[in-house]
Amino acid sequence: MGVWLLSTGAWAQNWADLPSDNAEFEASKALCRGAKGAKPPASDKPDAAARAALKGCHSEALYYGIGGPADPVRARQCAFLELEAEDDNAPFFSGRLMLMTIYANGVGAKRDLKVALNLACELGAAAYEYDGRVNHLAELEAKGWTGTDFSFCDDITSGLAQGVCSEHDAQLADQARARGLDALQAKWSAADRKAFLALNKALEAFVEARGAQEVDSSGTAGGSFVITERQKQQDDFLALLQRLEQGQGPTASAEQLKAADAELNKVYQNVRKYPHATESWGSVTQAGIQKTQRVWIKYRDAWLAFAQVHFPSVSRDALAHELTTRRTAELQAFLNP
Repeated sequence: MGVWLLSTGAWAQNWADLPSDNAEFEASKALCRGAKGAKPPASDKPDAAARAALKGCHSEALYYGIGGPADPVRARQCAFLELEAEDDNAPFFSGRLMLMTIYANGVGAKRDLKVALNLACELGAAAYEYDGRVNHLAELEAKGWTGTDFSFCDDITSGLAQGVCSEHDAQLADQARARGLDALQAKWSAADRKAFLALNKALEAFVEARGAQEVDSSGTAGGSFVITERQKQQDDFLALLQRLEQGQGPTASAEQLKAADAELNKVYQNVRKYPHATESWGSVTQAGIQKTQRVWIKYRDAWLAFAQVHFPSVSRDALAHELTTRRTAELQAFLNP
């Protein structure tokens, strides 16, 4: 997704210079006029050696440690390179946005909230988002803030930005989950790992189907809703895996499983016959739910197969019962829009 800019080049158009007949914005525009001279130190830019080493870099990944160790200094140098090459196809979290973040937080460069504010003034946004972000940074400067958690996403107002921030947050969550999975698998046998590969493949298929077929993706915030649901499924999966590793498996009898299966089938059939799907579910269709249900069955079976290898003491009926009741709740939501 491209960076939401009003212009490209070394420095974009400033919020102070954009036309507006809303007096509410005058205070933030005045702040931008006062910050126009605040530029990053020339010494913070990468030298020739750093430029060569950082070819093809991504400042977001370097700053937040996505896909590798965090390196805020290299992130700052990379962001300058991205800024020089800035165009409408650049990643959203890059260049100007990342430099604003770095100078606001004082991580990767000496903190300079005036520089961060000026960068915010030059970062394309909706009017209320411009106004909120500029005032936010001015407030941080006024109170001598020394934190390190300022984010572009703190002040978003649009569905577009919400989707971008959901994607960004998802990458950070993916990293945390990957570390959690690595910790769990550290003592697994080769057979355990092999069995887990099949389960993970089934999980990915279900997460993809659930997001694509069972989440209303219409509207500007639709993409964010899809990402949120995918993250929820991944979080629920890891939480169950961790519970089982800690010996806290579910408890349910064969009779309870039989009843849960019957309830799932009843709800599923009601969903398939639901008369108000078109007006109630947005982009979700009964055909899409049917396709996802087939994928879920494979996911459930993959869970049971993996548990038989890695958690042989866990009751198959109890685990199937938990997975089934979760799925029933997901389907029931379509009957109560």
